Formats: sequence, structure tokens, C-alpha cells
Amino acid sequence: MLVTVEPNVAVLPTAVSVPSVLQPLVEAANEGRSLHGPMQQIMQTMGFSSFMYGVATGQTLHNDERFFIWTTASPAWVAEYDHKSYVEIDPRVTYAWTTLSPPLIWDRCIANGDQKVESFLERAAANGIGSGLAVFSHDYQSRVLVCLNQAERTLTTKRRRRISKVMGDAMQLASIFHLIFMKSVIEKGIPPMQEGSPLSPRELQCLHLAARGMVSPDIGHKLNITERTVNFHFSNIISKLGVLNRHEAIAMGVAHGLIQVDRRNTPLVPLHPSRIRDAQLKRWENLRKQRAPPPSEV
Repeated sequence: MLVTVEPNVAVLPTAVSVPSVLQPLVEAANEGRSLHGPMQQIMQTMGFSSFMYGVATGQTLHNDERFFIWTTASPAWVAEYDHKSYVEIDPRVTYAWTTLSPPLIWDRCIANGDQKVESFLERAAANGIGSGLAVFSHDYQSRVLVCLNQAERTLTTKRRRRISKVMGDAMQLASIFHLIFMKSVIEKGIPPMQEGSPLSPRELQCLHLAARGMVSPDIGHKLNITERTVNFHFSNIISKLGVLNRHEAIAMGVAHGLIQVDRRNTPLVPLHPSRIRDAQLKRWENLRKQRAPPPSEV
């Protein structure tokens, strides 16, 4: 089940200069109102029909990466995208998967003859996402993707120029929305909207292979996907299961019967090297105490 995450009550610094087209967003955030209506108003003004924001939080000492999403697109499309793991073939994602790329103006031509991508774009277009603008940003604790979408599948030269003219506003929109989301959702510890949702078939595959002791490069090779995609799947798994890291996700998957493992020769939870070392040191210390000569009698 997808639970709506509503970023609000995030007063922005007064020094922030905002274009007039983005004022509805700032006012709604400062007043603690829903952002859905203002965002749709902004999209219409800028010539788009829907908005999507996705952020992968950075990995910390105790927490693995988690993924959050907020969008004005239809819930049915969000559920289909998740269930069928479209992230593996979404050209907007693969375009900036490993590096900080410039904004991308895209339409159906982005498939470049790839049948899988063409099929994905057809499904996206059926849900009102035929073309648009994608903006990317990285900082020390997160990676962000913002998409401004429209139904039109083929962009004319004139339309591409119009999108180029609003690119500056789009980049500032991405920056401001990210600031609002960080302050009102992530910094407050509000869980991702997909928490409690069922794992997709691909996510179950990843979890099962991890429970067998495989790490991301091995899983990627096994499933013929990139290591970065495997890590994204685990960020979504961790978000859905409401756990802190991959090890807890494996333990919960086994405990709740989501995955099956051979208990005779498969470690249920691959231990972090530091935990293995701690266990070895403790075992050696116990052996040392057992072998030590008894204290001399007084």
C-alpha cells in the first residue's frame, strides 16, 4: 500500500529569491498547506502536466540508502512503475545513473531503437507521460531526480525551445522542492510513502540472492543488471520493509516467509566484516581464558 507523504510546514529562508512562477509552492510550504494543488498550478504555467521528485538518501554508518518519491502523477502509474521495476529501463534514470548530468529534454526518440525502452515509453505515454524535462542534482547526502512531464510524445523544435526557456525555473523548482522535502520529511524521520508496500518480483529476487550471501556486483551479474540498479532495488526494499539496512531486510524477509533459503549451507544474514571480526575476537578471548592456567592457590 502506498501512503501519501506530504511535505509541508517548511519555512524557507527569507533570503531565498524565488521566481513568481514558483511563489505558489513557497506560500503553500510556509503555510503548511498541501503542495499538490500548487504544484499542478506551477506545471500548467510552465507548460507541463505532472511533476515527479525522487531522492535517494545517502548511506550512513548505521543506515543504508533509502528512496523517497513524491509525484502528482496517477497512483496507478506509480504502482505499475514499482511493480514492474521500470527503473531498470527508464532512460531518464539511466541517463544520469552514475554522474551528474545536465538537464535532459526528452521524447519518444530517446528509446533509440531499444524495444524494451520503447515499450516502457508506450506505457508511460498511456499514463500521460510522453515527453518532458528531467533535472538531476547531487549533494553530500542525497541524489535527486526531478521530472516535469507532458502527454505529447514527439517534441517539435519550437516546443524544445520553449522547454529550454523554462529550464532555469525548472532547476530552481528542483532545488526549492528538495529543500522543502528534506526539512519537512527526511529530517523529521517520516517514512517513505512506499513503506508497507509489497516487494516487486525483481526486489524479491535481489533479496533472495543477498540471503544466499551474494553482494551487489554478484547479484547484478546474475540478473544481468548494473550494480547501481541492484543498490537502487535495495534502497526501495529497505524503504518498503521499514528497516535500517540490507541485513535487517534479509532477516525480515526470512522471518516473514518472503524468501526461502537453504538453512543447511546458506547464511541467513551476511555479517558485516566488522561484526565478523568482533565475533572472532570474542571467541579468541574466550579460548584464551579457557587455556589460561588456574591462579595459584594462596
